[in-house]
Amino acid sequence: MEKIMRICKGYIISLVTFGILTLVGALLMKVTPFPEEGGFQFIVGAMTICCMFVSMYMSSYFQKAGLLIGLVSSVLMLVLILLIVSTCFFSFLNLSMLRLAYLVPIGGGLIGGIWGANMKK
Repeated sequence: MEKIMRICKGYIISLVTFGILTLVGALLMKVTPFPEEGGFQFIVGAMTICCMFVSMYMSSYFQKAGLLIGLVSSVLMLVLILLIVSTCFFSFLNLSMLRLAYLVPIGGGLIGGIWGANMKK
């Protein structure tokens, strides 16, 4: 039960962080001359930060298989974010939502997983 609570805590913290980063990005685009075309890149950057955090958090807890834990946790985080976004906008998760740019957050998750597995408790 402790492992499940720890995993849920990591994902909740990461999802809240993603929401805050998205809100900051939206405010930056609204009140500054920051170009709106850079919005998708900002979202990918926020996803990368959140995937890196959640994979580092998970692999530091398990202390082994950092690459695998980083991959699984970052892919799960991306799926959660895409499911939440598609639910909010009343569309279904389809293959057109998947883009090559989403490999960047997965790479961040891999780095976070390796980094977290090598951290000392």
